[in-house]
Amino acid sequence: MVTEARARVKTGRAGYNGGMDVTSTVSAVARVFADAALEIVPLFLLAIILGAILEEFVSNRTIERFLTGRHPATMLVASTTGALIPLCTCGMVPLAISLRRRGSDLKHTFAFLTAGAAVSVPVLLLTWKILGLGWMLVRFATSVIFGLVVGYATVRALRHEAARSAMSPGGRTAGSSGPAAEPDPAVEQDVTPIRVHRSRTGAVLRRFRGQVVEYFPWVLVSLALAAVVNVLVPRHMVSVLYGQKSAVGSLLAALTGVPFYFCSGAELPLAGELLAKGMGRGPGVALLLSVPIVNVLTFGVVGRWLGPRGAAVYLGLCVAGAAVIGTITGWIWA
Repeated sequence: MVTEARARVKTGRAGYNGGMDVTSTVSAVARVFADAALEIVPLFLLAIILGAILEEFVSNRTIERFLTGRHPATMLVASTTGALIPLCTCGMVPLAISLRRRGSDLKHTFAFLTAGAAVSVPVLLLTWKILGLGWMLVRFATSVIFGLVVGYATVRALRHEAARSAMSPGGRTAGSSGPAAEPDPAVEQDVTPIRVHRSRTGAVLRRFRGQVVEYFPWVLVSLALAAVVNVLVPRHMVSVLYGQKSAVGSLLAALTGVPFYFCSGAELPLAGELLAKGMGRGPGVALLLSVPIVNVLTFGVVGRWLGPRGAAVYLGLCVAGAAVIGTITGWIWA
């Protein structure tokens, strides 16, 4: 597992030192990259195909029922559902984009994406194992709140990007089935179920291919950057920066993910070590909320979706939301 591989690299090489030669450094970076890629890439491809299937088969009525509306309960459903789906950031971003293109409104999409990138059922169980039951319950509750806060804030900050966020890569609006001409009703009545199935299968494969081309380069970039930082940056530096029980510590913790890519759950060994060294609970919560989503991968993919400004605003709101929630949690959970 990639978390174990990273732990072995970190414990075996307690950070970069001047005596490490170039060959050893490159070898360590390559091992971390390969271990992470073996875990993340299959999940990413699975999420892409699920998103393509969702775009093709889930009706607009279903999306409108569960991921639209003004009632706060629908936002709670979106955020809670995202927090329970067993996908990490590399899977949640394409899935959320697919939901948006199928008719989900902007605030529900971002509530679903933000909570889902922060946590999932497998990550909750791993949190219980590494940090304890109390941390698992706090992580789930704060992740749902995180989704709600960022969802409501994003719809106000990105209202000008709302139309673009509903467009598919080819420039079609949400719910569009493609550039093909409108079928003749007489011909459509003669189509057998087998031919309809083949047509839909082809559409799913085309969507899958287009999304892989759009997103996959950013996965590789983020994995390579994370591997370099993982090997070369001493962990004690992180402890010095984030071992504060204050709002500043929560803000710094919320910014941790910027140079990294931690698939949700992979940050737990780091969080456990920092907490053991004196990191406050508030910064710990901010770290767990933001690290899985505030990273190069999310910026690259969301930037392709909403533009660089939209991605920067969204990630800025994630950092602010995680810092505020972490600070408040630190005051309450002293």
